[in-house]
Amino acid sequence: MQISIQYVILLFTLSYSNFCLGQSKAFYMDRYGDIQTELDYKNQKESAINSAGNYPKDSFLLFENLVELYHKNDSIVYSYNWVLTDNIEETEKEFEILNSMIGEMFPIKEAETLSGSIVDIDDLKGKPTLINLWFTTCAPCIREMPVLNEMKAKNKDRFNFLAITMDSKAKVKRLLKSHNFDFDHIVGSKELTTKLGFRHFPANLFLDKTGRIRIIENSVPVKVTDAGISLVWPHKFLKILETLL
Repeated sequence: MQISIQYVILLFTLSYSNFCLGQSKAFYMDRYGDIQTELDYKNQKESAINSAGNYPKDSFLLFENLVELYHKNDSIVYSYNWVLTDNIEETEKEFEILNSMIGEMFPIKEAETLSGSIVDIDDLKGKPTLINLWFTTCAPCIREMPVLNEMKAKNKDRFNFLAITMDSKAKVKRLLKSHNFDFDHIVGSKELTTKLGFRHFPANLFLDKTGRIRIIENSVPVKVTDAGISLVWPHKFLKILETLL
């Protein structure tokens, strides 16, 4: 059994790294896109563990996964993800699959979109790309659509935006009648979702201008207030895309 802190503390980020600080100073981009010091990061992690109080601490362990977002002078900035799990080995194996994709070309080849156009990886080159993996009965997937729509509306000339789902064309069309999701959609594609190793949705992939995967995140970050849950805007996703320009 594995419980993502995405659902325990409401969405920290999915990422990848080989954690090796060397002599460089380490900084961490939080879910709001702000940069934390190492001390701030450690305090935030401790707070996240304490926030998972509904689960017995002797039954679950924190799996920490980091990705180097960028390296400048003597500083390294990491994106991070924490997963609360009762099986570290199983969790490590799952992340190994995802981590192995970092730096690889995303394998889109002549995929047909919902509108009937054809998308190939070459069509995405020249701009950073955000690819959203989702499915029609995924509540967090649906919840983040308005923020993704706004991101595209404000930045469609700077970045590519693409959505991919394993669900059929009929299911997607039915869902889009009641929920606007203004991305180009590749539908019915297990090849680009579960067969690549994705098991938790939504997943958001950030490709550089050459079409290579650089960062893998989960849901759009959220903020918890007394009034409830609200999606964060402007948020980390835009800042990640800007590092890939």
